[in-house]
Amino acid sequence: MREHRLKKSVRTNNHFNKHLFYFSSSMNSKNSPDKPYDLSLISLLRGFVLLFLPLIAYFIGLFPIIIGFFYVYEKITILFQGILFSFSLSLLLIISFLLLVIFESFIPVLIIRLFRIQTKPGEHEITIKNKEFFHHMLFFSLYRPSLQLISILPLVPLRSKLVKLGGLTIGKTSLLSGSELIDEPYGLTIGEHTLIGGLTTIYAHISDKTLRLKPVTIGNNCFIGNKSIILPGVIIQDEVYVEPGSVILEDQILKKGKRYAGNPATIVNP
Repeated sequence: MREHRLKKSVRTNNHFNKHLFYFSSSMNSKNSPDKPYDLSLISLLRGFVLLFLPLIAYFIGLFPIIIGFFYVYEKITILFQGILFSFSLSLLLIISFLLLVIFESFIPVLIIRLFRIQTKPGEHEITIKNKEFFHHMLFFSLYRPSLQLISILPLVPLRSKLVKLGGLTIGKTSLLSGSELIDEPYGLTIGEHTLIGGLTTIYAHISDKTLRLKPVTIGNNCFIGNKSIILPGVIIQDEVYVEPGSVILEDQILKKGKRYAGNPATIVNP
């Protein structure tokens, strides 16, 4: 039973790749109601957006970095020679790399924020014709690469800022570890004085025959141990301690002031 539930929780992490496979395969087949994508006009247009909007976002981030680099490079070739030139060029390359990572990470998420690209809570058909499913795929295509890119830099506050920009609601006194994975930050609310441990995974969605998005709520004064997995619809009340490696199942409610551990998470101090 535990093995079955763990497979269910891990399966959600692979749904994005599954949808991309459906998209590529269905483009070579005839229209079918069983396919999440087809050759209808709306599917083609939305597929075009899914492909090119991230590319446009990355180009917007890359363009000022390239212009700035060559402008400064031209200046240092005039002003410096020998060791000073080598030092200045090395410094320019480092700064350009840091700015490139920051720009390419934040601009896609700014587009998410600007156009309010989110999926509404509820159950939705897995088809690109469904507006909410399309928003779900578009959010992933912009947010997930940005999150992976910003993780290159060992700057936890910068990464946390990116997640908040993606829609996370979190108390000012709460902390993220910097290595957690929050799939839909707009579907997560965290109270005050709460710590989310490293490599914790929090899902606000799960997909099987349909896409279901259920917000997750974590209260005040909570501790979520590292490598824990939290599935959609979970409510963690105040002053809850979750042991590392715990799996909190879909729609599970963790009672106030209790300590939980295991897969599935159960009370260890009644």
